[in-house]
Amino acid sequence: MTKHGTASRQVVPGWYVEFQQAVLRALPRDIDQKTADRWRRNGKYLAEVLRGVLIASIGDLKLIFNHPFDPVDSFGKGWSTWRGSLDGDGLSGDEDVDPRSLALTEVKLSDFLFENFIQEGEKFVSSGREKLRRTKERQDFIQFSGNVFLVLRNDYRVNKENSILEWLYRNFDVTFMDFMGQILRDPGGFPSVPCLCRRDPGEWYDYCRWLNIPWGTCDFSVGCAS
Repeated sequence: MTKHGTASRQVVPGWYVEFQQAVLRALPRDIDQKTADRWRRNGKYLAEVLRGVLIASIGDLKLIFNHPFDPVDSFGKGWSTWRGSLDGDGLSGDEDVDPRSLALTEVKLSDFLFENFIQEGEKFVSSGREKLRRTKERQDFIQFSGNVFLVLRNDYRVNKENSILEWLYRNFDVTFMDFMGQILRDPGGFPSVPCLCRRDPGEWYDYCRWLNIPWGTCDFSVGCAS
């Protein structure tokens, strides 16, 4: 009890109330009373079942980075990591790579962050160049580079519907991610970023996207906290 004789109450955040409402709406309406009563009498087991479904164990999976990313191996002859300023020719200067991503030896899937870097009042980011600028301003955001791209792409090629990418799609509706931690130079001399995208008929594709086009609300950059 509090000083004034009223019971203290834990404040439930709004997002959790909305989540509870979503669960209630999703419950099957065609369940029979006997089945419903059985679940009601076994509340502990029901809680375990819901936890197992809603908090998938794959979130604890660690990605191990054993193989370096080579643009030529992934995309073909003429591809390389961009060097120097985006206003240059991409052939001289330091490689445009987030060194913190390259330093990662492993990362938990539960640590993944997806950011679209769209600011208040915007419907999209005007270009990939502007999005890249914003990602680099976020010092607390490690931009994943080609090493993470390579692991996710190879995992999908081997495991398909049981892959990490499909798990992200099923649980978080993620259908696109770019890897701004490593900018590439295409054979034509243009700066591009490696991406993974889920398209019809439900398959993931890897490709590189030019930085001179707009990026929408579902065009996420993937990374983790620094």
